Amino acid sequence: MMNFVTLTLSKILNGLFCLLSPETRHMLGRTAGSIGKYVLPHKWRLLFSIFLGMASAAFNGFMLIGFQLIFSLVLKGQTRTLGETIKLPLIGKVDLAKMLGYAEDTPVGLWGVIIACSFIPVLIFIRGFLGYLSSYMQAWVASRVVFQIRNDTYRSVMRQSPAFFSNSKTGELMQTVITQTTAVHQNAMMLIQTLAQRPLTIISILVVLFAQDWIFTTVALLVFPACMWPILRIGKRARASGRQEVSDSSDMMVVLQESFAGIRLVKSYSREEHECQRFEDANASMVRHMLRWTKQMELIGPIVESVASIGIGAGLVYAWQRGLEAENFFLLVMALTQIYPPVKELSRVQMLFQRAGVAAELVFQLLEKKPDIQDAPDAVKFGRAHGSVSFQNITFAYLESSGEKKRVPAVHDINLQLEPGKFYAFVGPSGAGKSTLYSLILRFYDPDQGAIFLDGHDIRKLTQSSLRNNIGVVSQDTFLFHATILENIRYGRLDASREDVIDAAKKAHAHEFIEQIGGGYDAVVGEGGCKLSGGQKQRLSIARAILRNAPILLLDEATSALDTESEKIIQEAIHILSEGKTVVAIAHRLSTILEADQIVVMDQGCILDRGTHSELLERSALYQKLYHLQFSNEMRISGIS
Repeated sequence: MMNFVTLTLSKILNGLFCLLSPETRHMLGRTAGSIGKYVLPHKWRLLFSIFLGMASAAFNGFMLIGFQLIFSLVLKGQTRTLGETIKLPLIGKVDLAKMLGYAEDTPVGLWGVIIACSFIPVLIFIRGFLGYLSSYMQAWVASRVVFQIRNDTYRSVMRQSPAFFSNSKTGELMQTVITQTTAVHQNAMMLIQTLAQRPLTIISILVVLFAQDWIFTTVALLVFPACMWPILRIGKRARASGRQEVSDSSDMMVVLQESFAGIRLVKSYSREEHECQRFEDANASMVRHMLRWTKQMELIGPIVESVASIGIGAGLVYAWQRGLEAENFFLLVMALTQIYPPVKELSRVQMLFQRAGVAAELVFQLLEKKPDIQDAPDAVKFGRAHGSVSFQNITFAYLESSGEKKRVPAVHDINLQLEPGKFYAFVGPSGAGKSTLYSLILRFYDPDQGAIFLDGHDIRKLTQSSLRNNIGVVSQDTFLFHATILENIRYGRLDASREDVIDAAKKAHAHEFIEQIGGGYDAVVGEGGCKLSGGQKQRLSIARAILRNAPILLLDEATSALDTESEKIIQEAIHILSEGKTVVAIAHRLSTILEADQIVVMDQGCILDRGTHSELLERSALYQKLYHLQFSNEMRISGIS
């Protein structure tokens, strides 16, 4: 008999696993392998939680035996005596009078019935409490795992090069880091609970059922294979709906991020209704596919229950024909009603796998993505540099959207030596390659040919953090965090004291306006510094660079968008900032770089000429053109011809 039971259960569980499509099984294996390293530190707690879950599941069989004993004592009526033997599944005949030391003719009595019935809530509580402990411990492990996965995913994103962010949608990245890691957590926890408890619940109940009446059990389970057809049928549709829901969720997050980030543009062009419509379209599509997935998920339950009820009906016909006693009949019916809920939950496993798999695939693609720019295995942590920068035979082309390199390089065959402590300016029309050299110095990209050297060291042989610790940046596109003025300036050196921050602000001519703001250095600047003017934001950016005190300073025309008064203040602050540093400036206004030690004229990715302002004004046609375009109006206004 037990061999038959074991064989039957084995076939049932194998059948449940075979319900998973090859794609799902492959996804399961890949996801399990990826998550495994995160689970490993908590393996004992997880194993203990699984053990508790299995104990809760196995307790179902013990509980059914207890119910059989209670039913046998109670349902015979007032004529029942303790001396009457009771036949229990797996145990056999039991003589309660002998076990308890009472006479054979001792009646059960009212108190005996009350005591026996009181064990029903006790048994159910024990099973529920074991399940609670298991679920709580699994939730504890799952929360720690998703905490680490989310942190690592965010770190993986932050390690990517600017090229990655240029080709990615910020909303999709946010959705993956936050929403999809949560989806992995929720669905993985449900899967653990389902797979750890439900199969053993079914096994424990079936063991009792087969031991009680194997013919009744077999008849009731004959329709079990018929339950699988709707699962397979609906599962294919659910996969498509689940994937589309994730895609729509990403689209909605992109719309949110773009509309919030570009709110000034939206307001300026009165496009609020247009953005609301974009969001509504994405939201409607996501809700539609979410409802479709939910409908397919929930439809499985009624179908499985309806088909399973046929088995219960067939079993009842058999019970009537055999003339089963009330206590045996109630036990069989109760066991069957207990077995179909876990079967129904197991029938949804494929759906859960699909949802968890889609989320996990997005998360682990991002988590496992290798950055375009990485530290070399033997990278050196470089100390403070003197400030010498050398470009040797540099050629670089950006990637097309297809992933192929553009045919025309952004810069070509660049050879340039920048001496420590001197001021260098790059000028030229748009697309000349100035910003590309700026990005190459920071190692946002690696050149296709040639090398860049810092104090004689190839920057690819230095750690990225130690390279960039030697570089200060002031850009025309100043970015401030939604934090206090103090925190924004301190971003240049995180261990700086309040006094250091104030000193840097004074040198940047920012202290005066900061003191006039309510809250002073503790005032919150708003998202992107929206509560400050352009000149004020720029002075905070300069204060941040002063605090950093790096030997190399990159200036991306910090005054191009400012009024004349603000420009003069900023120029004075930059002059203080530049003292003793190697300065590399991208100049849009030539007035800001007339005193540069060397001006580099660029066009179409090549260096055309270099020299001082007076030298270039004499021999460089392009520089002359740029100069006269910018200064002709000013010269006429001032009376200079």
